[in-house]
Amino acid sequence: MKKPQVWLAIISFLFGVLVIAISINSSVSAIYPTSESQASHRQFYLNNTILPDHVAYPLLMIVDKAQLEMTPFPKRLWLQAEYGWRRLDYAHQFLDQDNSVFALTALTKSQKYFLNATQETLDTDTTNEVKLMMLKHFTAYLWEAESLADRFDGADKAVVEHLIKECDVLKLRLSQSLSS
Repeated sequence: MKKPQVWLAIISFLFGVLVIAISINSSVSAIYPTSESQASHRQFYLNNTILPDHVAYPLLMIVDKAQLEMTPFPKRLWLQAEYGWRRLDYAHQFLDQDNSVFALTALTKSQKYFLNATQETLDTDTTNEVKLMMLKHFTAYLWEAESLADRFDGADKAVVEHLIKECDVLKLRLSQSLSS
């Protein structure tokens, strides 16, 4: 296949994916007209940051997932920590916009990245230096998450407190692995 044909095929494929994504997005809003208050509602806006409520966010997630799969250990740990910090920043931004539904979703995803990185640190035979760096990241993350907990109300606050307790258990395991 010649180069122009390859590029034409790639562009055609991307255009098809775009049409399907727009179609699915339109059909969901037609079927569920009250989905504006749900965490799955997406919108288009021009901004430097693509937040989880942006139409292009699923594409960013695909790129992030592919990048994680291709990154070797221990760099993958730091990449997961970076993604966790990014999602925590999204939670801050959503709380500033009084959008606690998206903030809780972002905080949950943030916690998932940190839990995965910490669990991978525990499961892999690695140096104490790597464990200590992960412990520092995880401790700083917990401090930030605890400061965010006060900005949630009711059931959302209970969920955040439960997430923090899960992290505390894994943090304890990580700190104990340093002493052994």
